[in-house]
Amino acid sequence: MRPYLFGLAALVATLFLLPIVLGAAGTVMPAFGWVDSLATEGGFEAVVADPRFFSATYLSLFTGIAATVLVLLVTLMTLVCVHDTRLWRFLSASLPPILAVPHAAIAVGLLFLIAPSGALVRFVSPTLSGLTRPPTDWVVPDAGGWSLIIGLVIKETPFLLLAAAAQLSALNVGASLRIGRTLGYSPARCWSRLILPRLYPRIRLTLLIILAFNLTVVDMALLLGPGSPPTLSVLLMSLVNDPDSRGAASAGALLLAALVACCFFLMWCLEHIVGKIAAARRQSGARGRGFGLFRFIGKGVVVSLLFACIGSLVLLLMWSFTRRWRFPDAIPSEWTLNNWTTRGDMLLQPAWTTLTIAVTVMLVSLLSAIVWLELERYRIAPKMDSVWFLPLLIPQVSLLFGWQAVALWWGIDGQWGTVVYTHWLYTVPYVVLILAVAWRELDPAWGHAAHSLGAGYWKVLWKIRLPMLRRPLCQAAAVAIAVSVAQYLPTLLLGAGRHQTLSTELVTSFGGVDRRVIAALAVLQSLLPLLAFVLALIYPRWRQTRLQRGNSTNPSGTIA
Repeated sequence: MRPYLFGLAALVATLFLLPIVLGAAGTVMPAFGWVDSLATEGGFEAVVADPRFFSATYLSLFTGIAATVLVLLVTLMTLVCVHDTRLWRFLSASLPPILAVPHAAIAVGLLFLIAPSGALVRFVSPTLSGLTRPPTDWVVPDAGGWSLIIGLVIKETPFLLLAAAAQLSALNVGASLRIGRTLGYSPARCWSRLILPRLYPRIRLTLLIILAFNLTVVDMALLLGPGSPPTLSVLLMSLVNDPDSRGAASAGALLLAALVACCFFLMWCLEHIVGKIAAARRQSGARGRGFGLFRFIGKGVVVSLLFACIGSLVLLLMWSFTRRWRFPDAIPSEWTLNNWTTRGDMLLQPAWTTLTIAVTVMLVSLLSAIVWLELERYRIAPKMDSVWFLPLLIPQVSLLFGWQAVALWWGIDGQWGTVVYTHWLYTVPYVVLILAVAWRELDPAWGHAAHSLGAGYWKVLWKIRLPMLRRPLCQAAAVAIAVSVAQYLPTLLLGAGRHQTLSTELVTSFGGVDRRVIAALAVLQSLLPLLAFVLALIYPRWRQTRLQRGNSTNPSGTIA
């Protein structure tokens, strides 16, 4: 085998793994005071002595664990109560567009929905509520973190639900339900006894990613979380911006990573406990009975989540065209285009920066994934499915603080290529894992037939393999753009404030800019990934239709 192919595999693996090692080292050394230029002494004492530390830690634990538990419960309830219904088909079609919307945009839309002066209160005022002024009984964000929990549940439930739905075909759910019903079990018992025990191991890794994200999220915590105290990740962000507190920030990042690891261990323990209880219940033979109220509640929860997601996006669009919308009017009294036409510099420059970075990251991620999967197909590169998830399981602040330190040492902080590289590290895992299944399952006989007709490797790849994988390639490209557009913390820390994207502008300007401009920023941020997903759906069908028309006009079947 040609030596340069092994070198190419080593290059891709090094480009992916080296930043993880350097990021960990760049966080550990300042935490222990081993780098005098960043921190002269250990930071653990400093971060623990901060009066906000324990409150912030508790808030992160409470919001992260509560949101993850609710995400899992809502997902399971949706599967049991809605699967194989008309609502399920509508939900399945709605999940990809909802997933495409960045976290910050969902958070802003949710604020416009549930705030005291939000749409929910406006729709019932003054006719039903009697309110002519916004109520003062609650505030959003609230001190208890419930606004953040609601936002995380709304955003992360579609992610877990889509991962679960992708596994249902492999489990043959219909046959399991028929067998269970034939033996006298209720539908809920069929799911809990026959399907969920086989489904959970397949979505465990996705649930771990959601738990890590919920415990360490920054952008949604800034928008929906309380400010005094903030969550631990937000507290660490305030510390890292202070040169005198760099050691404390790095130490806090290590403690946050340890906290996430402890939650993973706790989740593993709970799995075993629940598994033993479920095994004992399966041996009881109790059939159970249908519970119509439970199914009704489950459908109500699903409809409520859909309403919150779609309603938040509609509100963003309405506010971006609003001139005047006084409380308690249900809809704006005056509309305008000035929010878009008079704020061109504030909108177009971040949008252009976001687009150029996202497209570049998408192209590089696709190229990297294709190279790796091709090398894997020839047994030059090993399967690293579990390794690709590492950046998604490690808290962002625990790696990014180190990456920022290394970038400062090497003098590459604030450069456009550094930002693109950081986005690539968080994007390529999704691209590889989306393409891996289709790439590995593609019948090699197509390539063998082309080779027997004299086609070389590159022609087979370009004319046979890639066109046959057009659909997953388009899906991976859309996901890459969506992931890049949503990156807030990597752009903020590695970009050194020199690259204003829609994500950074939306989060940093929230609270200090007119909400109509904020809505326009959120709409633009949502529009880019939504367009990517629309193109990913349309292009394969358009290309297939064009090929069919070409074949009908070329009955001899000659390949151009």
